Order: sequence, then C-alpha cells, then structure tokens
Amino acid sequence: MLSKSILIYQGPFSFSTIDWLLSEFKVHAQDYDISFKTYKKMISVMIEALENITKYSDQLLCNGKRIPGFCPSFQISCNDSVIEMEATNPIKKQEVKPLKSKIDKVNSHDSLALKELYKSTITNGKFSAKGGAGLGFIEMAKTTGSKLEYAFENLSKEHSLYTFRVSMHK
Repeated sequence: MLSKSILIYQGPFSFSTIDWLLSEFKVHAQDYDISFKTYKKMISVMIEALENITKYSDQLLCNGKRIPGFCPSFQISCNDSVIEMEATNPIKKQEVKPLKSKIDKVNSHDSLALKELYKSTITNGKFSAKGGAGLGFIEMAKTTGSKLEYAFENLSKEHSLYTFRVSMHK
C-alpha cells in the first residue's frame, strides 16, 4: 500500500457497510486533495470491489466465531500522485482458477480492446450462478486505465485469501 492511508476497514461486509465506506471516502477525499474526477472514478471502482466482497467472500468460522485474521478487509491509500484500493477476502479454493482467468483475460486487453470485451461480455449472456460475467473487472480496468493486481494466499485445505489491488493517478 501507499504511504497515506485514507480509509481502512476490516470485518464483516454487508450493503450497509458499503454505504458507510462510500460516505467515509467522500469525507476523506477532500482531506487528501483528491480531484472530483478521481473521486468519481474511485467511487465506481469501490462499488464494484465491495459488491464482489459481499457476494463472493466465504466467511471462515472457528467455534462459531469468525477468525479475525481472515475477515474481509478494505483499504484506500495514496501518495502525491497515485491513489490505490486494496481489498482482501477469504474465498473457496475452487473459486481461484475462474477468478484468475477472468482477471488475466481483462489484463490481456488494452483500453480499446476492453471496450469491445465489455460489449461482447454484456451481450453473450454467460453469467455465473452469482451473476458475475467479469463485467466488474472490465469496468474497473476501463475506469482506472490500470492493470488489475491480485494474489492468493493459502489459508487452509479449502480456502485461500484473495487480495485485489488497483491504482490510478490522482
């Protein structure tokens, strides 16, 4: 992450959590001299990333309680020229390969090709059981003009910790 933390959250995610984080970012964006254009782009990226956490995060429980180190987390940081968003959440290992595939596909396209990929994805009708066709990743890459970064860390036999990061110029 970058030098100045604008917003940090770790814990369970819900749609009310998303609303709260969006409101908090609005307040803090002014304190960090984030332009209105960048603010709007980051709001769009935040919505996509936070909804993904809400939809796809696998809640790890230990004796009926969430394992604190594996709760989803979200952070926005910046320096003088770049703003970065990082989200982490536990997922089932069976989700790793399809997730990698979607992100790698998006990252293999330039900005013009992303527009075409978006059009073809939205019209081909191939959506997963949870609704995802990769449109959110395409939208985030288009909005930021950056490659999407990701990592997977082994948590257990059944779970991985998924870290997603995207940055853009302020």
